[in-house]
Amino acid sequence: MDRGVAALVLLASACALALPLFFVADAPKPEHRDVRATILNQAAPSRFEIAGNAPALSPQCRVESAPFDGRAPLRTVRRALLEKRPARVVSFGTSSVLSADASSPIATYSSELGRDLEENGLDVEMIARTQAGAVADDAAERLKAELAALRPDLLVWQVGTNDAVARIDAEDFADDLRETLTWLAAHKIDVVLVDPQYVARLSDDEGYTGIVDRVAAVASEKRVLRVNRYDAMADLARAHPSWSRFTGDRFRLADMGDRCAAEYTAGAIVAGLHAAATAEERETP
Repeated sequence: MDRGVAALVLLASACALALPLFFVADAPKPEHRDVRATILNQAAPSRFEIAGNAPALSPQCRVESAPFDGRAPLRTVRRALLEKRPARVVSFGTSSVLSADASSPIATYSSELGRDLEENGLDVEMIARTQAGAVADDAAERLKAELAALRPDLLVWQVGTNDAVARIDAEDFADDLRETLTWLAAHKIDVVLVDPQYVARLSDDEGYTGIVDRVAAVASEKRVLRVNRYDAMADLARAHPSWSRFTGDRFRLADMGDRCAAEYTAGAIVAGLHAAATAEERETP
């Protein structure tokens, strides 16, 4: 075969193989600024606005709903950065943490989150743990055992989906969540909660949405950061049905959903670090 023709054939084959990964590898992402120096040397503004310190979202992930809320300072993570060591981050939750149906290992939620944090100048060590099928009461005991061994600076906890599906009483769920958050605070482990996944066919189910509401209420009560995944993914589902498709068991997010959830979580973490810097500045005589 003529060398020129052979080269064209190889090029066409490579393009064909790359097409399925187009949205994973080539979708434009926002330009990130290195926030590490800002966070470590931040002077307190006259009024701290958490959203103003979050990284910009990529065009595909912009939603009408607030991607996260809360004003909790992530003091333990900031301390790790001040000590010039990687902040150890444990991502714990439903099976979508490991994203078994992701198109590639680099497209998982935890991998995307780690990259987003590093692109913002934060040195992190990501550890993913899953609790397939476990509800809050059982998951809490396993979570405590895992964290006692891993000794993380930050827990990113995808919480509530299994409880909602299992029809756990919403008030019992809330009590278990409060108790675990109290334990985390006592052990000086920062936490970011990620509320349940959006599922269109359960959007009018009071048992499911009741758990979503309890996560928001307890996060506000305990003053911890919460990623508003449910409402954000609902916005994406309406705006881009093909991006927010579900795979396999209809609960796991596709690659674009994992990417956006990771961006929202990274934004919450960066904002929490700014809050910690501001709080410490105000506490300094």
